[in-house]
Amino acid sequence: MATAQVYRSVKLVLQNSTNENLTVQGFAVLSGAWADKQAPTQGMLVSEQSAVEWTSVSTTLGSGTAAYVRFGTSHGFPLLRWALPWTGPFEILREDVTGLRIDIVIDDRHPDAVVVLATVLETPRG
Repeated sequence: MATAQVYRSVKLVLQNSTNENLTVQGFAVLSGAWADKQAPTQGMLVSEQSAVEWTSVSTTLGSGTAAYVRFGTSHGFPLLRWALPWTGPFEILREDVTGLRIDIVIDDRHPDAVVVLATVLETPRG
C-alpha cells in the first residue's frame, strides 16, 4: 500500500509533569487527519510524570492541519488547539485552568513539520 504524501504536520509531545493523571476528554482534527497510530483516544490516560505524542497531518496539496485535545483533571479541563495552515504562521492556543499551566516550546525550524513540546505543570495555590 502506498503511503500518502504529507504536506504539513504538527507533532505534539505532551509531558505530564504533575502528580495527577490527565484523561483525554475530547479531541478532533479540524483540518487534515491524525497520522497513523498517532491519534489520541477518548478516555486515554496520560499518567503522572509521563509523556505521549500525537501528530496531525495534511495529505492534501494546498491544505493545512488543525486539531485540538482537551483533558480532564481534578482542576478542570485544560485545552490545546493548534493550526498549521498552508500559508501563514503556525499557531497554538492553550487554555490553562486554576492550579495547572501548560508551558509551550515550539520547534519550527522546518515550517512544514512543526514539533511542539507542551509541559503540564502544577501551579502553587495561593
